[in-house]
Amino acid sequence: MERLVAQFVLAVLVTNVIPVDAANLEWQAGIPVPEDAFGVPLYTFPTHATLPMSGDRVLPPIKTKLDSYGVVTTAQSVIAMDAKSGSVLFEKQADEVRPIGSITKLMTALVFLESNPDLSEWVTVRQADFVGGGRVYLNYDDGLRVRDVLGASIVGSDNTATSALQRLSGLTEEAFIAAMNAKAQSLGMTHAHFVDVAGIGSENVTTARELFLLLAEAKTYDVLQALMTTSSYSVVHESGLAVTIDSTDMLLESFLNQGLYEITGGKTGFIPEAGYCFVTSVMKGDGEVFVAVLGAPSKNDRFADAKALAAWAFATFTWPNL
Repeated sequence: MERLVAQFVLAVLVTNVIPVDAANLEWQAGIPVPEDAFGVPLYTFPTHATLPMSGDRVLPPIKTKLDSYGVVTTAQSVIAMDAKSGSVLFEKQADEVRPIGSITKLMTALVFLESNPDLSEWVTVRQADFVGGGRVYLNYDDGLRVRDVLGASIVGSDNTATSALQRLSGLTEEAFIAAMNAKAQSLGMTHAHFVDVAGIGSENVTTARELFLLLAEAKTYDVLQALMTTSSYSVVHESGLAVTIDSTDMLLESFLNQGLYEITGGKTGFIPEAGYCFVTSVMKGDGEVFVAVLGAPSKNDRFADAKALAAWAFATFTWPNL
């Protein structure tokens, strides 16, 4: 009997400390969830949960509000993680393989930068680079820097500029996409698959959890981190034509990028099959939170979900003062 009581007490403590899958919480709250929602384990531990060697250990944040289980989100799949330790703070269907739309462009940028381009080189965007499904910011056959083509792709999510990056890499489209898939596997994105560079196809897929790996890798490039955190980017063509490109990331103008908060990376995505998608990372003090939102019903909903998750994480957890 004493052993059963002890096991019950331990179970209660674990429930208060370890974040549960949000689908189960929504079910308890009477909120409809997909029929397969309970196919996901109640408690999900990161795959890298084994502690590193002493001296290299990264301490996870400490949950200080034990009665706070998260927020209700509109998106189909979400996750909030500690960016340093990889600890999961909140999740909902985080391992569901879903299309990601233009978030694909982060992988395209990684493969392009691995070709060691000269970002100051003068190049042109051609009519043959055209890809529909979005705004074309750059003037055809009008000189501009390579960094401006990359800027249009990341800041403005310009599909045609992204197509031009593939051409400028010197790789064929087939070889470039193969490199994208190889890069995904090398990062540990075992569920990821890419079929085009701009993210317009519904077969460009991964999971919310794996987007942590993609964004973390993108942030290792100073040029990408600068572009991902730029709310407005200006391009001056060789002809003198000036273009201003506003970021698709609306959180750059929100409270999460003001005062104590700082957005350190992010990318939006949308196609009808994917819904509205978003990946971001936000820093406050010693803490940095990664958030991914896939399959939100509207543009505003994806940002509202991300804001709510980030704000909840910083209000609920305390980061060790390293």
